[in-house]
Amino acid sequence: MRTIKKIRSNFDSLEEVGLFLQIFLLITILPLLVKLMTVPQLMKILTPQKSKSNGKWDIDEIRDKIEKYTLYILSRDFWIYKNICLKRSLVLYHFLRKYGMYVTVCFGVRYKNERSGNVEVKKMEGHAWLTCNGDIFMEKNAEETKTYRMTYCYPKNEDDTKEKGLMPDIEGLM
Repeated sequence: MRTIKKIRSNFDSLEEVGLFLQIFLLITILPLLVKLMTVPQLMKILTPQKSKSNGKWDIDEIRDKIEKYTLYILSRDFWIYKNICLKRSLVLYHFLRKYGMYVTVCFGVRYKNERSGNVEVKKMEGHAWLTCNGDIFMEKNAEETKTYRMTYCYPKNEDDTKEKGLMPDIEGLM
């Protein structure tokens, strides 16, 4: 009985329960997909062919629900349910696109200096994030995200790439 009350307090409709379960399922199978597929193959599968319009929710409401459910599942910090930027970005990308938001997922790298004893070592770190209309989107710390050098974005819009330089050369990192 307590469980049912808790579920009722977090979901207003069966559609919301369905959305939560879809997000949970994608987060569950994503590690396997990442291991078995190349990035372009994975992105092709994660990109919905048609966006779904739901008359019950406006775009801001559905965006908030997608983010809330995704972060809730990933914040469990158990087994495969850990808040890793790659999982978060790919799940948000899929569902935001599914509900009609044109977002792009980007991947980038940066060097970070670390001390190992008396020696300073450069360590390469990666990050994944979303952009919307060319701006970093749904990131807690956009300024830190800007310190990463973009290496790949999907979908790649040729006109945007030429105008805004969204796909910088990775050679400049070395």
